[in-house]
Amino acid sequence: MDRRNFFKIVSTASTGVMTGACGKRVERYLPLLVSDHEIAPGDEVWHPGVCGECEAGCSIIVRVMEGERVVERKGEQFRERIATIKKIEGNPLDPVSGGRLCARGQAAVEGLYHPDRLRGPMRKQGARGHGEFTPVTWEQALDEVAGKLRHADQARVLYLTRPQAGTRALTVARFLQAIGGPAPVSFELADFPLERKAARDVYGWVDVPVYDLRRATYAVGIGADFLGGWASPVFYARQFGHFRQGRPGVRGKLVQAEPRFSITAQSADQWLPLRPGAELFIALALGHLLLSEKLSRATVPEQVRQTFEAVDVTNAARLCGVTEKRLRQVARELGESDKPLVFAGASIAQTNSLAALKAAAWLNVLLGNVGKPGGVLPPSPDAAASRPVYTNALAKIEQAQFLFLDGVDPLYTLPASTGVAEKLAHIETIVSLASFINDSAAHADQLLPDHHCLESGGAVFPAVADGAAVAAPFVHPLYDTRSTEEVLTALAKKLGVEVVAVTPKSAMEKMLQAHQGWDAVVRQGGFWTEAKPASARLPAHATLETPQAVFQGDVAQYPLHFLPYRSLQFDDGRSAHLPWMQELPDPVSSAMWSLPVEIDPQTAAKLGIKTGDRVRVESPYGKLEAPAYVDPAAVPGVVSMAIGQGHRHFGRYASNRGANPISILAPAWEESTGALALGATRVRLARVATGGGLVQFAVVDREAGPWGRR
Repeated sequence: MDRRNFFKIVSTASTGVMTGACGKRVERYLPLLVSDHEIAPGDEVWHPGVCGECEAGCSIIVRVMEGERVVERKGEQFRERIATIKKIEGNPLDPVSGGRLCARGQAAVEGLYHPDRLRGPMRKQGARGHGEFTPVTWEQALDEVAGKLRHADQARVLYLTRPQAGTRALTVARFLQAIGGPAPVSFELADFPLERKAARDVYGWVDVPVYDLRRATYAVGIGADFLGGWASPVFYARQFGHFRQGRPGVRGKLVQAEPRFSITAQSADQWLPLRPGAELFIALALGHLLLSEKLSRATVPEQVRQTFEAVDVTNAARLCGVTEKRLRQVARELGESDKPLVFAGASIAQTNSLAALKAAAWLNVLLGNVGKPGGVLPPSPDAAASRPVYTNALAKIEQAQFLFLDGVDPLYTLPASTGVAEKLAHIETIVSLASFINDSAAHADQLLPDHHCLESGGAVFPAVADGAAVAAPFVHPLYDTRSTEEVLTALAKKLGVEVVAVTPKSAMEKMLQAHQGWDAVVRQGGFWTEAKPASARLPAHATLETPQAVFQGDVAQYPLHFLPYRSLQFDDGRSAHLPWMQELPDPVSSAMWSLPVEIDPQTAAKLGIKTGDRVRVESPYGKLEAPAYVDPAAVPGVVSMAIGQGHRHFGRYASNRGANPISILAPAWEESTGALALGATRVRLARVATGGGLVQFAVVDREAGPWGRR
């Protein structure tokens, strides 16, 4: 791709030029008195890029057209022609997106032009946590950060980052190694430590397995809301479409088992409404029935087989909250299917979720589908090699002297009961690399804002496809920001060590064959290969534990289960600053600009709660208030709430809006991985006000009264 032909955004108001195709710098000031019809619009150009709204690694194509902005010169206002990004779509050459894109990916352009985006480096002004900062130059900021870092105990430097595999993560690792610090750490809800450990213990793979849903004929989903944001939502939405309608004469059947009527459950042929924490017992019951009815197709280690055989199906059905008849029917259909698949995940983690995922993985072994089309396939090795390691970082935060926050917000994504706010307060120096002031960045001493993903170059290695999505910069940064790779190499230089940033070309040259040129990779937005056949390394000896889920809160005082879940529009809260996402109707309640508490009709009737009423949700660890939504499909005794609202600091569209359900959770963890058990907290409900608290898109859900419909 010829870089001279790229559109370029003028980086600062002081340049006042636009670079043409021939490379000439031409003055393009247009006084405001010139009418609009005198400004001829330019042609559209599409450039490849990489979406940064989640860690899935979707390759995108970006529509660029000529636009304008108003700048001031010597007290006069002028129109300045620039290249503007108008639209984002999926890259049709990408095996992950396949030319499709989710709503958050479409809204990424709002993050680029967001009015609250940081324009340059800033220094804390006033007390920590108030979110007050003053602008500084990059040289001042880097000098101050390097000075603090030079005198810090390198063993107490903590780098918290997102779990995205790619060149950025490799550069971060190089920087920390060069200065003698510990490796970067991921401690995010959007990571999948439970799924990775289960895959490693059963299949011998080091990353989340790939479920080949498109070629399966019968699938049982256990706990994975793969259409609602789990793992790689665009990839699995495409897989599901092919599973349903992509094969003439073949329509796959999906049975979804989970305690919420999620988007995946809504799309399934059959939903098995489980009690919270019962995912393990439905997997155990299915394993028992496959063995007892001679429907298994492969063997499992002796102790695993004995565990399945010892299951009391009647008791397991009671624990799950479904009938034994339905369990037997599902097991029979699964075992008799041509290409059966058990699709397991922990969308709402419990204290026993690892055991549930292992049991589900052994079901796939029994069905003989591991490493085969329509079954469970190995993840990309490139993703696992470059991804930061997941660690429960609470102890590290408490001991840290110097903290980097790279695209993360632990103050929002961790319960208040963990004492994370107090731990942050005792850290000597906090540096945020985020593009916005979020709850955690408000506690930083220095803000070193990164480029937006649409301004950046880099390569991302998706777990679900071999290869990488590649982005080469095609516009200049809109503001005085710097890429994190550039910031880290500059800091290293000031500290007297050398760090060479990992570029997409250097990372991928070893993957390219002799006939493949780098320019072609950049032009098509990535490099992908067919997955190589790989069988699982099943352990000869293994055990399968059967623990009950543990819930915090006395059942007499807190009788309801509370299930916070990552929302389709906000994920773990990271997209709440985008107004398009605030306006997007919630898939369950059709709520806009708010997220309600989802309550089953029986509980609502008992407490006198109607849709739109304001309710208090109280746990032993805190309380929140939010509008209520009486969900006819909610499991009795289960209260759910999407994650995304409740930020104190996150721009004008998200700050002080709604409530954060994570804030009232118990500090409960899955012991083996340290993953937060989102569903381990009990709560109680009370109505505090009548009506007026919920804006809904769908008229059919609004209640009628003398005021009309609300």
